[in-house]
Amino acid sequence: MRRVLLIAAIFLLPLIPIVLVVTGVLQSKPQTVPAVTLTIWGTEEATAKPFEGLVNRYKQLHPYVTVNYLPMRVEDYFDRLRNGWASGQGPDLFLVPNSWVGQMRDFATPMPRTLTVPIVETKRGLLGTSAKVSTPQKVSPSLNTIQQQFVDAVVGDVIQDSQLWGLPLAMDTIVTYYNKDLLNNSRIFEPAKTWAELKSQVAGSKLTVLDAKNNVVQSGVAMGTADNVPYTADLLTLLMMQNGATMTTPEKRVLFQEVPGLTALNFYTSFAQLQKETYSWNADQGNALDAFLQGKVAYYFGTLADRAKIAASSLKWDVAPMLHMAAEGDIDAQSNTARFIDVAKYQVMMISKASGLAGRSVQAWNFLEYISHANNVGLYVNETGKLYAQRKLLTQQKDDPARGLYAGQLLTARSWYHGRQGPAMENYLTTLIRSVTIDRDEPQEALNLAAKQVESTL
Repeated sequence: MRRVLLIAAIFLLPLIPIVLVVTGVLQSKPQTVPAVTLTIWGTEEATAKPFEGLVNRYKQLHPYVTVNYLPMRVEDYFDRLRNGWASGQGPDLFLVPNSWVGQMRDFATPMPRTLTVPIVETKRGLLGTSAKVSTPQKVSPSLNTIQQQFVDAVVGDVIQDSQLWGLPLAMDTIVTYYNKDLLNNSRIFEPAKTWAELKSQVAGSKLTVLDAKNNVVQSGVAMGTADNVPYTADLLTLLMMQNGATMTTPEKRVLFQEVPGLTALNFYTSFAQLQKETYSWNADQGNALDAFLQGKVAYYFGTLADRAKIAASSLKWDVAPMLHMAAEGDIDAQSNTARFIDVAKYQVMMISKASGLAGRSVQAWNFLEYISHANNVGLYVNETGKLYAQRKLLTQQKDDPARGLYAGQLLTARSWYHGRQGPAMENYLTTLIRSVTIDRDEPQEALNLAAKQVESTL
């Protein structure tokens, strides 16, 4: 018997270390990956909560990565970014309006050719847990792939000089909100679909009410001024593009000062000029959204982000597609068929040069590509109630009672190159509107000046 046991021990003894390794009792030296901390700055989200689902999913294979989100004030955001990087305290990833991409390229790094970073797979054995670290090669998505996945407006903003400078997590667009009671009282059966219909309703249906001193008591539409109408620059440039104006050329020339652009400027500002039949708003009015919520405005042009505040009010309101040109291509033309061009409003997440200098840019890009991917970004969109930026995902929202109208507009949303100073460009356009409506400058001269100013930023 002893002989049998001795022989069995001789055969089984070499197997004991193997069994211990497999079961996790005996392990080789643990595999580890140096810890990485990524910091995100942005102005839209007040807390990190909208990002938590994405971060937690990413950490399943990248547990060594910690992601912190810091909210910033809009008013001094650019200065905070620049000063933060100068002092070594700036973010790895940062969110900016889509019109800022050209400007922020000086502080950003484009997507590299590969996004290869370590992956940690954790396995539980019978008697313990083991971690396996691998570094599979991951090639960055091609520009052609990005063009196929995202709506057209995104492609024109994030791809510049044949490089990808950032990616969006969600989108928004501008639509037409209207006060049902005010339209009913003016015997208007349907909201305007074209700019010509809006002009007709405001001029001929008593939507605008003035007192004996020509003060606006009730406004047909909050439009025409620079400072108390949200999305002023977007509305003016939308009118220009719909009217056929060329905003900028590939050769970085500005052409919106030509006839189509001038026609659009005159139309927009006519709603803020007392001598015009469309007069319905002026610089003395309060904020347009506040006035709409108070029941003093029939039409307000706003975003999906505005919807929650409007829905919480006591108004009888509804929403319709953004107004468009009639088929004839004339602002004043009457037609039931519109030529569709819409506005894209969204934030782009970019990767800082500082992250690259610290050796974290590939990890940051890997994280951004992961959270913006169609398989993952729904965690953010569902948390925030925003719109998808990917074509195939928008189909999931087209029948949504609250978001379907907005989602449909993203397919016809267009953008244009805003130059290397996005905020300055918007300031030039709002100054243009002030010069016409307040200073009474000659529209063509004011438009020529604005065109030169914008061109200087390209």
